[in-house]
Amino acid sequence: MKDAYAAKSLKRITQFLDRPDFDGFTNEDLFIKQFVPKGWGQDIAALSNMAEAIRNLSRQGEMAQSEAETYLDKIYQCATSPSVRPWKTPISADISFGGHGYFLEHLNIILGCFQEVVDDRHAALNRRISEHLIPISLGHPLRHARLLPNVKMRWSADQAAVLYSVWLFDQNNQTTLHEKAAREWLHIMETKLTHEPTDLFRTEALGVKRYSRQPRGCSSAYMIYYMSHFAPDHAALQWEKFKAAMLARSCGMTGFREYLPDFAGKWTPDSGPIVAGIGVAASALAIKAAGAIGDTEVQRDLITSAGRAHRVLRTIGHIPGVDRFTRLATDLLASSIYLSGSTTCARINQTALAA
Repeated sequence: MKDAYAAKSLKRITQFLDRPDFDGFTNEDLFIKQFVPKGWGQDIAALSNMAEAIRNLSRQGEMAQSEAETYLDKIYQCATSPSVRPWKTPISADISFGGHGYFLEHLNIILGCFQEVVDDRHAALNRRISEHLIPISLGHPLRHARLLPNVKMRWSADQAAVLYSVWLFDQNNQTTLHEKAAREWLHIMETKLTHEPTDLFRTEALGVKRYSRQPRGCSSAYMIYYMSHFAPDHAALQWEKFKAAMLARSCGMTGFREYLPDFAGKWTPDSGPIVAGIGVAASALAIKAAGAIGDTEVQRDLITSAGRAHRVLRTIGHIPGVDRFTRLATDLLASSIYLSGSTTCARINQTALAA
């Protein structure tokens, strides 16, 4: 692997998956668990990105089939373990999924990657989740599924992830479950949830947060990545608008803003640190979006900048206070997002789907 940061990320991930007994993520695994014991769903998001990274490496012939199968099975076992799943009852039982859309979208992505690379042993569960996510999406006036039982917010990027997860099931099983929900969600986004000055889709559907009606870097990047699969033309248009509004180049570095220049926003656990307006999460997630869209120039520039930043953090990471930022940039979520992004390639994706 030519990308040193990607190689280190893969090593971080495989060392985690090679542990003999999984009993949940620790605060050494996920930076956020130092402050939020339950991790705000970053555990299942990390596993989802791991699964995509392993699938990508398998597609590209950079990981042996047997190794990819072993790691995807371990990811599934971790995702459905008592420490990660939101129910006490095992996932295989006939339970009510309820309003746990966030967990289900990421588990569904894991299942889709598993079926593509390994086999269809989890296809029944994959179908159950897909058939649950579509009605709860269509049942909301703005076509956004509930993500957590007691949380009002409906995040646009997560609805794109919901649709992508069902699209994966459809691709693997020659079905069309996602199509109606995708059409109606896109119509809502274009007619009711677009930020007029930039034509970018808004971050949150219900206007709960001060920034809900704004486009945010991490939201736009993630949304574009997921949309590129089930709505490639819409994703390509949003990508061009995203670059026009938020792409920043300075001192040989390339990144994406987390907020528009005229909006005074603060960093959040989703955004990670924001330096001179540039969001760490927005820039990392944009690597995935650029790869999926096929913008190899921007993807290459983002990867180069991420590698430079990573080397700086490793150099100064021993300094008290700075070590926290180092851990934030190298924990399992960051490593998984980076590896899945740096291995995302539009040509590879299209070839795999056509096969």
